[in-house]
Amino acid sequence: MNEGAATYTQYVRQQVDELVTATKTFTDAVRAGNVQAATDAYAASRQAWERIEPIAGLVEDIDASVDARVDDFADEDDSKWTGWHKLEYLLWVKNDISPRSGAPELADQLDADLATLKSTMATTTIPASAIPSGAADLIEEISEGKLTGEEDRYSGTDLWDFAANVAGSKQAFQALKPALQAKNPELVTKIEAGFADIQAQLQAYAEGNGYRPYRALTDADKAKMKTTLAGLSETLAEVAGALGFQ
Repeated sequence: MNEGAATYTQYVRQQVDELVTATKTFTDAVRAGNVQAATDAYAASRQAWERIEPIAGLVEDIDASVDARVDDFADEDDSKWTGWHKLEYLLWVKNDISPRSGAPELADQLDADLATLKSTMATTTIPASAIPSGAADLIEEISEGKLTGEEDRYSGTDLWDFAANVAGSKQAFQALKPALQAKNPELVTKIEAGFADIQAQLQAYAEGNGYRPYRALTDADKAKMKTTLAGLSETLAEVAGALGFQ
């Protein structure tokens, strides 16, 4: 399993590199005051973060700084609220990323926070025991929260995040698959079927290089996704025990 941990650690570091680059495209547009370019770059800038969110969250305070929602603050004007979603609010609701809005400073802070994440992950080796819970957490997070549309409530880009969460969870599972295959091949089959099912459901909403707005998701499809995600989360939760981590 050490090989799987090394493989996954490398994946996380690659994702952080991609994250820094994609986010700079977004923050450069914010600093330039280009609302259209910034809104176009917003969803893509978050994809690598959403693939590795539980692992990135191990870095102290990073999640609260870059990915917090307004629910955790007094209101939308609270100066303590920073990160992607504050900028999302300024773009889609206020249509204002001028210096008076504070957006350029928020963009600078987002870049600085992700630079800290990169430097930390460059010297962090992720233990194999942390990977199964990360994989399950990504799926449970969609099922228990994001499926309501609360994540990207202003932009409606939630389906981008769902797909990234699923992709990241699958990558974590793949890192442990050889070890799991040797111990519980039936569990591997169940998990792979779950991933195939949810990815097919998401693919129905694919559009161009991304996904249709959250409002396009029907209630029937939400219910179907919730059932699929719940089942996948349950099977992923069995991986740690099957590999002797519990």
